[in-house]
Amino acid sequence: MNNQQEGSTPPAEFTERIARLLLSFISGLSQSLPEEDRLCKKLNDMAAVIRKGIRISPAKELDKDVEDYFDRLILEKKFVDGEKDIVKTMVLEVVETIMSMMKSSGNFDGSIGECTEKIQDAETIQEILKVKDYLIVEMQKVREHSHTLHEELEKHRAATETLSKKLEESEAKALVDSLTNVLNRNAYNLKIGQLVHEYKRYKEEWALLVLDIDLFKKFNDTYGHKTGDKVLKSVAATVLNSIRASDHLFRYGGEEFVVILGRVDIETTKKLSEKIRGEIEKDYFVDGDNKLKVTMSIGAAIITPEDTETSLFIRADKALYQAKQNGRNQVLVDI
Repeated sequence: MNNQQEGSTPPAEFTERIARLLLSFISGLSQSLPEEDRLCKKLNDMAAVIRKGIRISPAKELDKDVEDYFDRLILEKKFVDGEKDIVKTMVLEVVETIMSMMKSSGNFDGSIGECTEKIQDAETIQEILKVKDYLIVEMQKVREHSHTLHEELEKHRAATETLSKKLEESEAKALVDSLTNVLNRNAYNLKIGQLVHEYKRYKEEWALLVLDIDLFKKFNDTYGHKTGDKVLKSVAATVLNSIRASDHLFRYGGEEFVVILGRVDIETTKKLSEKIRGEIEKDYFVDGDNKLKVTMSIGAAIITPEDTETSLFIRADKALYQAKQNGRNQVLVDI
């Protein structure tokens, strides 16, 4: 092989690979910055110049790893920022409760003022005793109301403290699965508590879906774990493309995923679950000369006032088990 002479043009393949790598870094950095940031604009301008000058093929190898790295960072940041907003909302709920207590105390102050005037104007013992009885009734009302508000305040305090603690712990952990580039179980544990709390306050229904790849073990046993990993990545991407922007996908563990569908009823839950199942069935994965078909069973449950984080998952998981027993590749909603 002849050595390349100094000053000669580098091979087109080398130039293209460097350009792809540079674009991956530029894209990741620009997405990490606010749109109004001056550096973001400069990076986007540079990316446009590179694309005009060189034919760019889809990312692969090192540049794909760089893109995946930035995707994980961006997804994790968005998720954590969203959870911080929820903590702010919960703190505002505490403020509302305290203000409610203050208003109640203000009403009581007014009652005391009225009683003082009546006592001063009273001319008989009977009139004074009437004022006393009235005051006792008002005091009892305030005591009962105050007790209820104190209980509500304590619930808010405990919920806020729990979520804040989980968020602090989660910031020290990875929240995105490194293989599939979707949210992981740490993120799920944080999100589910927040959603249960929101439901108890706003009563907006949402659904929990537990998804499991059918006979996944055969992919690992027949084609090897590398192929199994590729199937997991492909399935995660298909599910992510099948759900709405307001929904959340988590890799719960192994070949099991969890989807949270916001603002749904039973019919919408069935429809969206069937869409996911159908897209997985329609898709296929190519491994060498083999075209691998993948199917998925789904169990779903819609939250109820009686549900806890654990009970809701158990209901969806039981529905999943029944879907497997019924022949796999189907959706079953717990009612």
